[in-house]
Amino acid sequence: MKANVGMRYAVAAPVDTYTPGTGITYDNGFVVSEARGANVTWETENGEFYGDDARLDSLNGVLGYSIEFETAGLKDTVRMNLLGETKDSSDVYHITGATPPDMGFGYVKQMREDGTSGAVETTWDVWWYHKLKFGQPNEETKTKERNIEWRVPTITGTGSGVYLSALEDPDFAQHKSFTSFSDAKAYLKTLAGIT
Repeated sequence: MKANVGMRYAVAAPVDTYTPGTGITYDNGFVVSEARGANVTWETENGEFYGDDARLDSLNGVLGYSIEFETAGLKDTVRMNLLGETKDSSDVYHITGATPPDMGFGYVKQMREDGTSGAVETTWDVWWYHKLKFGQPNEETKTKERNIEWRVPTITGTGSGVYLSALEDPDFAQHKSFTSFSDAKAYLKTLAGIT
C-alpha cells in the first residue's frame, strides 16, 4: 500500500537557462501558496500496431502533461511571477497577452505506506516538474452570504519535456521519497533554489 493523505509546500522557480542535453537551471524560487490540491494529467502516445488479427505492439510513452493546482490564494507578486503579469510605477498589475514564463514547479506529498517492519509508516514524496507554463483559465467571484463559500483560484500548468542529458528520451518530472518532512522540504528547496 502507498496512499496519498496530504500535500504541502508548493513552490515554483523561473527557468534561467536550458540547454538540451546538458541540463536546466532556475532563478530564485518562491512559495506559491499553501497547497490545497493538484491534479496531474499525463498525455501519452497511444499507438497500437496490429497483425494477424491481434495486437503485436503498442506505445504508451509520455508526451506532455497538465497540472491543475488549487491554491490557497495568490498574492499579487506570485501572480505576476507565475502568470507573466506586469506592474507599473503606480503598483498597478496588468494582465497582458504576453506568454507566461517557463517555470519549474514542485510540492511534497504525504504518503502512508507499508513499512519494512510491517507497520504502516508516513513518508514524504517530493515531486518536481521541470518546465511548464501556468495560466488561470477562469476566476469566480461571488457576494458574501449567510454561509460563506471560500473561493480560491486554480491555476493550470502545461508541461514540456526537457533533455537533461544525452539520453534519447525527454524528462518531464522527477520524484523522491523521504522519511521526514524536513528532509523532503530541504530537498525541494534545493531543487527550486530557495534559500
